[in-house]
Amino acid sequence: MNQDVPIVRRRGRPSSATGTEGGGEVQSLDRAIALLEVLALSDGLTLSEVARAAELPTSTVHRLLTTLERRGLVGHDAATGLWMVGIGLFRVGSAYLRIRKLPEIARSLLRELSHGVNETVNLSLIEGPHLVCVAQVESHAAVRAFFRIGGDLPIHASGGGKAILSGMSPEARRAWLGGDQLQRFTEHTHISRRALQADLAEIAERGFSIDDEEHTPGMRCVAAAVLDEWREPVGAISISAPTVRMPPERIADLGARVREAARRLTTQYSGR
Repeated sequence: MNQDVPIVRRRGRPSSATGTEGGGEVQSLDRAIALLEVLALSDGLTLSEVARAAELPTSTVHRLLTTLERRGLVGHDAATGLWMVGIGLFRVGSAYLRIRKLPEIARSLLRELSHGVNETVNLSLIEGPHLVCVAQVESHAAVRAFFRIGGDLPIHASGGGKAILSGMSPEARRAWLGGDQLQRFTEHTHISRRALQADLAEIAERGFSIDDEEHTPGMRCVAAAVLDEWREPVGAISISAPTVRMPPERIADLGARVREAARRLTTQYSGR
């Protein structure tokens, strides 16, 4: 490997407290992780490009990459000279996919969102034609929204259900909804596919759904879908409140908050 290619060498990162206490081995580990992060953002880089992006000497980068290559964590194409992430890194990362549980990942974020808006926040998943509440942080207000953990709601008449439906492909959506006629719960419930489809198109454009007393009179909800690594919906975060505390003028702010919370949870869950 040619290490004499001119590169712009920047000042190295200052040692962290952990690196200082652990010595050179911890510093090498930190640098190796930094190289993996650099390679993960590309489809292949030359040695000098990796060194430049990591702000490390070329000789150091070569030594670390060679070690990582022996463990299968990075690969090297001798024909092009490019370094890239290896299959071993996929095996390590896929372990997270086996153990990840959306309710556990979401716990602190749900608490943060609920405290920020002082309303009940739910995390829900779909199961058959129903939306199932799997995690909840209740509001401390005297009058508040409450849904039993494990309780279900119809997907076409709930904020979380509609948020998830809006992220589905048309084929998947038809499979979940079933027949053309949908059950009515209140005078605001969408009972035809056409009306629901129009609402779902607006939800996809807006980034969050609105349940305007469509299942329970006197209750409103805003919700946004949580996506997996294939950008398919796996659940939804929702904020629910009595209509007196969620007037139309408050919906835009709460919708933006739940949309951002869902974006953050998507990143935590899927890595994207």
